[in-house]
Amino acid sequence: MKRVVLFLLSCLAALSLGAAGAYFTSQAQVPDNTIRAGEVAISTEPTSAAISMDALAPGVTMTKPLTVVNTGGLPLNFVVTAAKKAGITEFYEALDCRVTSDGALLYEGPLTTLKTVPLSLPAGARTQVQVAMSLPVSAGNELAGDYVKLTLYIDAEQVH
Repeated sequence: MKRVVLFLLSCLAALSLGAAGAYFTSQAQVPDNTIRAGEVAISTEPTSAAISMDALAPGVTMTKPLTVVNTGGLPLNFVVTAAKKAGITEFYEALDCRVTSDGALLYEGPLTTLKTVPLSLPAGARTQVQVAMSLPVSAGNELAGDYVKLTLYIDAEQVH
């Protein structure tokens, strides 16, 4: 009787092992996956002397376009600032600046404190920024013939 019970248990164990490995399976492969980080990259057109102006007179406003291009793969926000590199400080301090894009006012005030509000730019997109410079009507003859040489900075940051 023990032999019969042992035989039946052995058969039952063998059947359960065979049943456990009898499922059909399949596998698919998806090779060559690459994951790359995006980047923030920005450029301008033109790349130099974008807002150079001659013969600016008191009470006159001169406007120059500057195209900002998002050459990176991520959406970004950018601001425009400026820094004096050479020239007459009194002339620089007398200049007023107005920056717009698509009719929206980004900055209006003294050139010395230029920092626009952030402007969003999708990846691969471009926008034109209008930079207007003026001398107040009250500017006197002491500024005649003066100049300032400055650098515009376009600072970009990934949209959060």
